Amino acid sequence: MPNEKKQDKPEIKDYSADERYNRRSALITALLKWLQCEFFGLFIFLSELGMSPLLGKAGSFIFGTFGLICYICVMADFGIKEGAKAHVKNTVRGDKVSRSYGLVLGAASAVPALISYLILALSYTGAIGSAVLPFKIMNLGLWGYIDIFAHTSDIANASSILLWLYPVLMLLYPLTTYITFKIGFDNEDLQTKIMYRH
Repeated sequence: MPNEKKQDKPEIKDYSADERYNRRSALITALLKWLQCEFFGLFIFLSELGMSPLLGKAGSFIFGTFGLICYICVMADFGIKEGAKAHVKNTVRGDKVSRSYGLVLGAASAVPALISYLILALSYTGAIGSAVLPFKIMNLGLWGYIDIFAHTSDIANASSILLWLYPVLMLLYPLTTYITFKIGFDNEDLQTKIMYRH
């Protein structure tokens, strides 16, 4: 059978009253995405709290992974939507939003995580008192991962591995937003892309 042809993409229309892509609003929303991650993280934390007596460190790893996936989903949804908005403004309104603008939004979304890391680092070096509990609260979805290396609220009992691991986890904010922004910006239909890959 002959290969089916891809369907033509529908005409792009802009129903927004804004003449340009609202970069300021996007940056503010990126910062607030941390709160959305915390909201979902709260439920993951409460679930972990109930199951930790049964599962121990395995439970911490499992729920930490759930939290990580949740964070990625929140940022991916944000990135795709913002990329699509930028694409529409460029196409219909003649704006000049860069395809890599998602990296700026991703960096903005990582600011609260960076602040929490600086607090942890200052606490670990003794510049301030123990801040393990505030650090965990600012990263509720990742509580499980953090708890593996800092089981108590005393910084003296925390492993230095956490200081190296957390920056890696922080990268999920800019990387996820950057990649998914480009997907939205390029107006890619992932389902169609996968279907017609070969």
